[in-house]
Amino acid sequence: MKTNFNIRCVFALLACGLLPSIAFAHSSGDSGGFVAGLTHPLNGVDHMLAMVSVGILSALIGRKHIWLVPLVFMFSMVIGALMGVFQVPLSHEELGIAISLVALGICIAIANKNIPLILVYSFMCVFGICHGYAHGVEMPNSASPAFYSYGFLISTAALHLIGVGIGELAVHRRNLLGSLRVAGGGISIVGVWFLAQGIGVIG
Repeated sequence: MKTNFNIRCVFALLACGLLPSIAFAHSSGDSGGFVAGLTHPLNGVDHMLAMVSVGILSALIGRKHIWLVPLVFMFSMVIGALMGVFQVPLSHEELGIAISLVALGICIAIANKNIPLILVYSFMCVFGICHGYAHGVEMPNSASPAFYSYGFLISTAALHLIGVGIGELAVHRRNLLGSLRVAGGGISIVGVWFLAQGIGVIG
């Protein structure tokens, strides 16, 4: 019950932060890139699956990590986005995004609380930077980095929360864990597909 209450509180806080921002965006055109940032994580299946998977994995690990894992990912995304905005060289970030799907999908398929935490947090740092870098590089030239970043962070947090909700549901209804494992395998397959495209194995 306490976990469910915490999830409702986070959703409420997210909504409170989102509503005035959306109002400002509508009153100021694109609000310096807020809308572009808000919608960017929703424009690619790879980004969306990764964000949701982070939330699912954090719920499967449980305890304090249910919030720490997404926070580390988002913090790393900010670092990556700044690297992208300032054109700091980073090679093969798209391959990193594809590999993130493979790794996150495998972790969900295993659904094992004994996954080494150092490995999980290392994944969050590396994969967060790759995803953030892609966001930063693709930022419209006319957009304000601050508004754009605020937009994609809110969108990312919402996707994380969706993942947390899915993971929490599976944890509390054990009969759903099997389906979640299958979904994790499917996410890994999607990651392999993107990886094969990235290295030119398939067109």
